[in-house]
Amino acid sequence: MRANRLLTFLLLPAFLVLHSCTSDVAGPDSKGELSRELSAVEKKLVADGQSFGFNVFKSTVAGDSSENVFISPLSISVALGMTMNGAEGETFEQIRETLEFHGLSQEEINQGYQSLIKLLTQADPKVKMQIANSVWNREGFTVQESFNNTLEEYFYATTRELDFADAKSADIINKWVENNTNGLIDKIIDGQIPPEMVMYLINAIYFQGDWTNQFDKKETRERSFFLEEGGQESVDMMTQERVFNIHRNEDVHMIDLPYGDSLFSMTVMMPADDEKPIDDFIAEDLTKERFDNWIASLSGQDAPIYLPKFELKYKIKMNDILKSMGMEIPFDATQADFSGINPEAELFISEVMHKTFVKVDEKGTEAAAVTSVGMEVTSAPQIFSVNRPFVFMIREQNSGAILFMGKVKNPNG
Repeated sequence: MRANRLLTFLLLPAFLVLHSCTSDVAGPDSKGELSRELSAVEKKLVADGQSFGFNVFKSTVAGDSSENVFISPLSISVALGMTMNGAEGETFEQIRETLEFHGLSQEEINQGYQSLIKLLTQADPKVKMQIANSVWNREGFTVQESFNNTLEEYFYATTRELDFADAKSADIINKWVENNTNGLIDKIIDGQIPPEMVMYLINAIYFQGDWTNQFDKKETRERSFFLEEGGQESVDMMTQERVFNIHRNEDVHMIDLPYGDSLFSMTVMMPADDEKPIDDFIAEDLTKERFDNWIASLSGQDAPIYLPKFELKYKIKMNDILKSMGMEIPFDATQADFSGINPEAELFISEVMHKTFVKVDEKGTEAAAVTSVGMEVTSAPQIFSVNRPFVFMIREQNSGAILFMGKVKNPNG
């Protein structure tokens, strides 16, 4: 349905927050400013991050037939950025190229993440922006001290060893996720941790921003929303009239809605041709270059606007999407090189899980994202689980004397 498909991209730029903090275009009554100018490396990191954001969004929409798609390019980038610190050779190159960090050294990338995390979380005192990182490894699995030290220094990551065989370990990690998304996402691990898993690298983002100009709840009405397949649905539509930054051309209708002091904003886009499917618009028209031009063309216009209230949750395994973007070797158990984490273990990425939540209403927007990179070893010791009927004996080793023998069909019997 068009109502749901439009939600596919309503919030993409809102979570391309790197752009929000560096755009030259602010709201008509904007007064927010960054605390400092970005360095040349930071500006390149932002531009490269934008390219990755559009690419991963387009690849996700192309690879997932769900009506609703909502991702955080920033969360995915940070989680992979942490993982990249343990990668070597072609494994490192493919992650760097997928993240679009062409020509930047690992040190430059790390410094860029470090300073941008600081900048984003402190940019606007009227907006709550939290970025948290953590690394969890299986008890007894050796991790290079330099790897943990780097993530603690540049990504402010919490590093911790857990007994993954204990069911409580998944609960501990999930509680960290819940705490760092303000309860919006309660878990990233379903069930018990798989026996092959030796490490999780996790990023969590929480965003809460009130509109600079809030909508009046009394003005919210049920209005028609026209569906892509024909027909219409009644939705709760918020409305207000004032001067907003708007741009219209033959390709797009765009409006920018600021939060707080306007450093963060939601940018909403629709195809200019109301007959054009939203997936086609994303695939054909939504590029970084065109988006930059559209943003540069925003101008203050007095207009009534209507915006639907909505709330959605989204979950996706990113493996195939990232492989389609060129990151194949890191997932290959026979080729991946993560010797920067442990030079003795044959590590590879087994899964990249991504979960998000967003709620948009008259007051503003609350959103969260979690990205988990799960690492496995190709030669992990197999778990011996006595979880079915068994025979046992008690014996003396030297003489071979068997003292007791037994059969257990039900340990509780």
